[in-house]
Amino acid sequence: MGLGCGIWVCAIAFVLHSCLFLVSAKKTYIVHMKHHQKPLSYATHGDWYSDHFQSLTSAAPDSILYTYDSAYHGFAAALSPEEAESLRQSDSVLGVYEDTVYTLHTTRTPEFLGLDTDLGQWVGHSLQELNQASQDVIIGVLDTGVWPESKSFSDANMPDVPSRWRGECEAADDFDPKIHCNKKLIGARFFSRGYNMAASDGKETQSPRDGDGHGTHTASTAAGSQVENASLLGYASGKARGMAPQARLATYKVCWKSGCLGSDILAAMDRAILDGVDVLSLSLGGGSAPYARDTIAIGAFAAMEKGIVVSCSAGNSGPAKASLANVAPG
Repeated sequence: MGLGCGIWVCAIAFVLHSCLFLVSAKKTYIVHMKHHQKPLSYATHGDWYSDHFQSLTSAAPDSILYTYDSAYHGFAAALSPEEAESLRQSDSVLGVYEDTVYTLHTTRTPEFLGLDTDLGQWVGHSLQELNQASQDVIIGVLDTGVWPESKSFSDANMPDVPSRWRGECEAADDFDPKIHCNKKLIGARFFSRGYNMAASDGKETQSPRDGDGHGTHTASTAAGSQVENASLLGYASGKARGMAPQARLATYKVCWKSGCLGSDILAAMDRAILDGVDVLSLSLGGGSAPYARDTIAIGAFAAMEKGIVVSCSAGNSGPAKASLANVAPG
């Protein structure tokens, strides 16, 4: 009987320990701050966020995954539910939201807009005029990255990169900026801190390279260079090009095998604004949510205020009612 009681005590202790672990497990939360309350004693909002964070939680300083400056006022951090609740009680915090997983969307934009002819809405204008109109436009694509060897990213006959561009291509084991970036593909970054926190089945290679194909597809649809003799296994031979074949491309990898994390998306939007993109293209979403909790909507609004055109997909669901994604007004 004593042995039996000992086994039960151990079993109960194990269950309690497991429950305690589940309650205290860290997750990524996005913290929306009242940025105008920053004391003058702090040089940057990031310094204030860090101090405020540490004063209210027992988390280490490196628990802050991202600090947002342009697309959002706040930060993303790895927190326990208890720490998240502690931050919610602060008068300097507008809200604390658990990270959201978004999914990839496909696109029929050219057909929808009536741009499936050779020149679409540019009928009456030459291809040269179309090229000249788009050659200094910088399109930032948030997706699964880029496969730089694609002919769609050739920079043949393109002029120098606009001097206003402040972005860069990030190096990785399978991505060499000196080889893989050019006058067409002028930026390639990756954002994975939110993904790394959520991943439970092993982490992918940290790189701007596209291992899925979706990001390469959307980037080339937006601004792929003209490719002669394109075909699908020999069928439907012709010329392939994007909607703005002379525009520049900057890719921001935010989507991984387990999805696209809101914290990573917001960090990429923040960085793209600072880099100097003219257009942001996102073929991803996650249904509709109140705007105050919709990270894509908030980031898009901030970009729009700075003169950046934001194009978000509406989703692949339907035809049921209320099945759209990214419903914030443009």
